[in-house]
Amino acid sequence: RWFQRRVRVLALMLTFSEYLLLSNTSSITISICGIVKEIAILVLASTVGGDKLSPINVVGLVVCLSGISLHVYMKYKNSQLQNEEERTSLLSSGSKSSFGDELSTRAG
Repeated sequence: RWFQRRVRVLALMLTFSEYLLLSNTSSITISICGIVKEIAILVLASTVGGDKLSPINVVGLVVCLSGISLHVYMKYKNSQLQNEEERTSLLSSGSKSSFGDELSTRAG
């Protein structure tokens, strides 16, 4: 009975920490944390629980984690590219007008 309560409290804390992480960071961060969490769970299950991974399980794990990692990397690179394009467009639009042009436009 006490074990079930602890598991419920841990699950609640995990859910709340994921909510806080997502509300304060990006989805890329929570994806990376999810990968780390899955690896930690597997390591704990094999060391503490004595679970054994078959070769097909290891292959599936590697394929899954590789796919998730590739997705996160591509999403990160896409985000960087969009940020660079926004900065470039802001700099180019800012250089077209000078401070004097803005003042004469506002005064007229």
